[in-house]
Amino acid sequence: MSTYILTSMFHNGFNAQTAEVLRQKIGKRNRFAFVASEFQKGYEKTDMYFRFFLNMFEEADIHFEEASVIDGRIKMDEAQKKVAEADVIWLSGGDTPTQFRYFQEYGLDTVIKQHNGVIIGMSAGSINMAKTSICTSSCGHYNQKIYNGLACVDISVEPHFVRDHVSNELLDLSMKYIIYGLCDDSFIICSEKAIEFYGEIYKLSNGIIERL
Repeated sequence: MSTYILTSMFHNGFNAQTAEVLRQKIGKRNRFAFVASEFQKGYEKTDMYFRFFLNMFEEADIHFEEASVIDGRIKMDEAQKKVAEADVIWLSGGDTPTQFRYFQEYGLDTVIKQHNGVIIGMSAGSINMAKTSICTSSCGHYNQKIYNGLACVDISVEPHFVRDHVSNELLDLSMKYIIYGLCDDSFIICSEKAIEFYGEIYKLSNGIIERL
């Protein structure tokens, strides 16, 4: 089984605890695949974030021999091969439903679900890793969308969560779904053995907010 890491954002790089946990979880460091959220445009922005996050790994003393950007600049079969062979897959942030559509169009949804390495989702990437992907207007989406995600994990998350600014939308959704509010600099690790919570994370269920 893969190790799934769900994150929100690290504006100032990985903190000491995050870096230490990542060094423990990431054993093989040959290949790194950065899967974009937008495949057909905005390449400069994609490349900027690719360098930004790859540098964060370097600063945490996690070095990859090969790192690739996965988007529309490479052919579908090459994209699938690079993702399948990666030791670490990074599912980037951006527009969540758009990213999921590209996963499907490029056949990456199947490749990701069959992967046995470390898969890290950030923001949109974390939402799309869920069995039930919940895209809220509270989280900056144009409108609310709920759909079947990759089903890598059986939990749904709300990235960029701020405890003092919980929307009625989220509280209403929590009457039907259990949602984990991921504050920036926090992360959840799901593996075959357990679910681990690091940093400031909240559980929203039946209209009740509980810090974990």
